[in-house]
Amino acid sequence: MAAQSIGPLVLAGSGEYTDTMDLVDCYLLDFLAGRPVVLIATACAIEGDERMTWWEQLGVRHFRKFGVEAVPVRIRNQEEANIEEHAEVIASAGFVWFSGGSAAYLARSFDGTPAWQALQDANRSGAAVAGASGGLGVLNPHVHQPGTDGQVPLGPTGLGLAAPIRAMSHFDRFAERRPEMLQRAVENLTPGQKLVGVDEDTAIVWSEGAWLVMGHKRVQVFEKGAGPVLYRHGDVIDTLPPPERAG
Repeated sequence: MAAQSIGPLVLAGSGEYTDTMDLVDCYLLDFLAGRPVVLIATACAIEGDERMTWWEQLGVRHFRKFGVEAVPVRIRNQEEANIEEHAEVIASAGFVWFSGGSAAYLARSFDGTPAWQALQDANRSGAAVAGASGGLGVLNPHVHQPGTDGQVPLGPTGLGLAAPIRAMSHFDRFAERRPEMLQRAVENLTPGQKLVGVDEDTAIVWSEGAWLVMGHKRVQVFEKGAGPVLYRHGDVIDTLPPPERAG
């Protein structure tokens, strides 16, 4: 599928529903075309309903200051992602925000469900899809993690709306604390993949045929055999490929 027909994508290092994402959200509200903003907190479902409610209400308050009534959709697990009414709300969205938690849990909850199909269809129809931290589970591609002790892997770690790009969130903290994991991630990139380290309160945004940096800190792009390339707010990242979709 041609990248031009895909709606905006947001891969954020952190900052969802806070003032640091105002410039991203204000930019993308122009793409709504009268359709609703939908908030999904599935990534933190393993922390309980109270935590999901906290994220949902934070998002509702955040968008209300722009005069927009955001709609939370409570999806705790794959069973609830199979509910057709939930899929219908997602399919009608103009902007879908996935807040943080576990990226792998989010991917496994949505994998193969009507909610996942609805999200893909909405994005193909021009809807923006945003994820921060664990919310990247629908945007990042799957990273192979072999089972231990002969166990079968539980499922995908990512569903790949933004593939072949793989983003690492909270990068300003992560790279300092776990440099060995960064090195391993770069070494494990498959042909055509790029690794993007996105600092907190910062995002990369696919819009109108280009990847843009928005936010207060930095973005670094990694590929095998080369040093990182640094970008800041307002930069166009011309080293990144467009999203790839089958069909």
